Amino acid sequence: MTALIAIPIFRVGCKVEIDRGRSWSVVEEAILWAVARESRTIGWLRDQTDLPHQIVVGALARLMQFRLVEAVISDSGAAFKASSYGLKIVTGGDALPYFPKRFSKRVGFVIEWATGEFFPTAQITLMSPYKLEQERLAGAEIRQLNVTGGLPPMSHAANLNRLADIATRGWDERIALVDGRTATLHDNEFMVVKVIDGSPRGLPDTAGPKLRTLVDEACALPAGTKTVSVSYSGPREDDEGLAEEHACSFDHSDIIVGGSQQKICFEELLSRAHRRVVIHSTFLEAKRFEVMSELIKAACLKGVHFDFLWGAERDDDTEQKNYRASVEIARMIRNDRDLRGRCTVHLRSTGSHAKLILADTLTDGWIAGISSCNWLSSPFQSVELTALLRDQHAVADVAEALRHLVGRRGLYDDLATEMAITAIDLRRTPKGKGGDRIRVLIGEEHDRFLRVASGKAKRRFTIGSNRLGTTARPGALLQGEAAASDQVRATVIYTTTTGPIKNRHARALADESAEAGVRLVRTKKIPLHGKFVAVDDDEIAVTSLNWASASADPDFPWGEIGVQIHSEGLAASVCEQLEVIFPMLKEGSDSEEERLP
Repeated sequence: MTALIAIPIFRVGCKVEIDRGRSWSVVEEAILWAVARESRTIGWLRDQTDLPHQIVVGALARLMQFRLVEAVISDSGAAFKASSYGLKIVTGGDALPYFPKRFSKRVGFVIEWATGEFFPTAQITLMSPYKLEQERLAGAEIRQLNVTGGLPPMSHAANLNRLADIATRGWDERIALVDGRTATLHDNEFMVVKVIDGSPRGLPDTAGPKLRTLVDEACALPAGTKTVSVSYSGPREDDEGLAEEHACSFDHSDIIVGGSQQKICFEELLSRAHRRVVIHSTFLEAKRFEVMSELIKAACLKGVHFDFLWGAERDDDTEQKNYRASVEIARMIRNDRDLRGRCTVHLRSTGSHAKLILADTLTDGWIAGISSCNWLSSPFQSVELTALLRDQHAVADVAEALRHLVGRRGLYDDLATEMAITAIDLRRTPKGKGGDRIRVLIGEEHDRFLRVASGKAKRRFTIGSNRLGTTARPGALLQGEAAASDQVRATVIYTTTTGPIKNRHARALADESAEAGVRLVRTKKIPLHGKFVAVDDDEIAVTSLNWASASADPDFPWGEIGVQIHSEGLAASVCEQLEVIFPMLKEGSDSEEERLP
């Protein structure tokens, strides 16, 4: 009698596009360095590198093919020198250009539930419940594994990594695109291993020892066994925690402070975009989009593609208002020949309060902006703060954040897959160098940053929040009180009250805080919409989180996204700019704007 061991699986399939191109070797990079400043002959390069003549010639030929090296002819013969393009790459520290060929293919794989291993579909025998029942009626004994205690991770990132392992071959191939329209996911099928004379047949050669042991144990069970209970023993979902801290050199001018300055920053990013812009704004305004449409059109005509995301979800009315705005913007795009096909406005809220922009440029690579500014609805009149990130590894963290915001349907979401692939590519670039540090903050990591910052402040501790609400005391004022001392000036600045908090409550909070050494300051004439924390002279955080009126949702860490930057003199520089706008922030000031009505 034949026995069949049925192992439950997930089956994933999709069409992918793969870039295939030969990577640059260490020899080719070394030869480019050698000819960067001075022309060299083949003989000189051969003698200095101690490499065979044909290898030196082959490396030079490939460098010349991609216009990185050029020949210099003189009376003494031919020599070789880096072209202006090659010299720019060498001196700028950029990676050598990658020129792949693209091809597409259909890829399918299965993830078995017992140990989380995955295999190409072609390597296994696949059966539906109906087919198994037919085998049973034909006389086969079916032993089905019943898995408890968890299942393999099925997140977007996990499946994309599996897809990359199966679809690509070696270092010369990488996934460029996943066609979400072709993606499929089935969870009602089985991987079947046939048992003949007590020996399992049909396991893939790459099956690991855990799976082989489970199959052997199932084979050894007495005849008539129908179900085999096993505990899941594979990998678990990775915790979605704080991003890595990145060393870099941060330009202080990349902190944008003000209202009209945000508009200038936004216009410059769009004008410099090369192929791609992704914008996430909490709110949408069709009229604001119409005002910006000429700028967006100009970028589209250069070949830039846009995705517009929004996250308003405070209540049903707010969500419906922004949904209607997204429908109106979609209509405007559809009716404009320059925008149609190049702009996509998403009709579903991400639920996030984050304000993000991601754009690629020809000269600086990818640039990310983390802001308090609602790019797609703001009239740019309130004081906002934006941090522009140019370190490619920090930008990768922002791309990963966008992937989480739109990746609820796994490989079906083309934008999520694109952001995941972009993050992977950016993390392949050399890590930055310098004495500055950047860390992207998500969710409750804002609270952790605030607690640590309040404990280490030695001179200044300033919190900026648009609103003052019911969470003001635990969210901002208590941290200010922890920092306040004779040496540390602690200030919380805001513009308006929200929720049940009225002006009389704000006055009471101001009086109580003053006794604890914290100045609670309200602006009136010029509104503050920026959200920030400045610690001493060197550290600042810019975020979407209203520190004095809201808290991060532990179940949705991507609901609030910020960035923590440590750079000598950066916080002092930002505070000086803010003190020009809000004089009440200056030490010893007694501005009328401080006094609540």
